[in-house]
Amino acid sequence: MTNNQQENEFTRLINLNQISKSGLEMMLTTSDAECEKLAERFSILKIESVVAKCSIKKLAQKDTGDYLLSVEMKAEVIQQCIMTLEDINESIDERFNVIFQIVATDEDENRSTIVDFEVDDEDLELILETEIDLGGYVAEYLSLSLDPYPRKGQVQGDELGYKILAEDEVSERSEKKNPFNVLKDLKHKT
Repeated sequence: MTNNQQENEFTRLINLNQISKSGLEMMLTTSDAECEKLAERFSILKIESVVAKCSIKKLAQKDTGDYLLSVEMKAEVIQQCIMTLEDINESIDERFNVIFQIVATDEDENRSTIVDFEVDDEDLELILETEIDLGGYVAEYLSLSLDPYPRKGQVQGDELGYKILAEDEVSERSEKKNPFNVLKDLKHKT
């Protein structure tokens, strides 16, 4: 996340320099206004609530990164079924970790830094400043947790008057005959 982004709908700023050796734990909860703004941002019907238990701790020098953010997020959202357009209640229960690595300032610009990390582990975020927006990270991971194509139960296309094609049916339909093959036969008759 960068500071030049538009203002986040769910902002909870924290300065990493103020974190003690024992770490910091916070509980983030959205207000009704923040829920409305987030629902509008994600183009969903409604967000009932978002609650995130955040824990930030300093990492040892041998570890990758400087700080570790661990979040347990629970949310209640209402989306619209893509088939029936009915409301669908969805409960989201996600856990995620983000490692923050403070990058060198302008005077250290000529010195390059190599950061080793495993792709399957936590996300690695390179930051220039020591102030981060916890609410921004919660909102970002909430958007990633939403079902992009919500369907109510086992709705079938036949019930709605149209057929949903399977993958093999699509490939069969794409192997149509070329309409210009008819013209090829006409060329020889003249």
